[in-house]
Amino acid sequence: MIAVVCAVPAERRALAGLAGPDLSLHLSGMGAAAAGRAAAALPGGLRAILSAGFCGALDPTLRVGDLVAGEEVLDEASGERFPADGRLLAAAPGRRGTIVSARRLARTPRDRARLDGLAVDMESAAIAREAAGRGTPFLALRAVTDETRHRLPDMDRVVDAAGRLTPGAGLVHFALHPREIPALVRLGPAARTAGGSLRAGVERLVEAL
Repeated sequence: MIAVVCAVPAERRALAGLAGPDLSLHLSGMGAAAAGRAAAALPGGLRAILSAGFCGALDPTLRVGDLVAGEEVLDEASGERFPADGRLLAAAPGRRGTIVSARRLARTPRDRARLDGLAVDMESAAIAREAAGRGTPFLALRAVTDETRHRLPDMDRVVDAAGRLTPGAGLVHFALHPREIPALVRLGPAARTAGGSLRAGVERLVEAL
């Protein structure tokens, strides 16, 4: 069994058709703490653990929908580095490089510019740490939703811990901060494009194993 851990429902929905006897999907919620709890709750005896979902680009040549396979995951908070399993990495599509798991959401070009790597998420390091503790092969495979030039809304104010949009809070926030509405509108098509790439990438990876 291969366990795939996703942070938010949109990521899980993109991969839903791949779940079956050999692959299980697990929704963690956003952030390192939630991802660590979800990874710790995975069953034993797994063939591999994948951190699969969306990411922000740290390389200006990356575009929405591009896949990134992490040669290593860097935990911004601790400085720890977690290398990918060589067999998983060889089977994965996408650009190779370092995925940085940031302390907080990298919302702006300025936030991303301070990070050194190919792409950024918040969860992969916590999942990698659990996989390393178990001795289970690990890979982070991510699809870009945010290019280096893009801005994100203040997601902490408009989504719950599971990454679901909270309608009431969202209406209030965007009424008070209308300049963030274009960033929200952009996210829908970006997530659909990235979701399609992510599904194809995970499917190709699993078929190659």
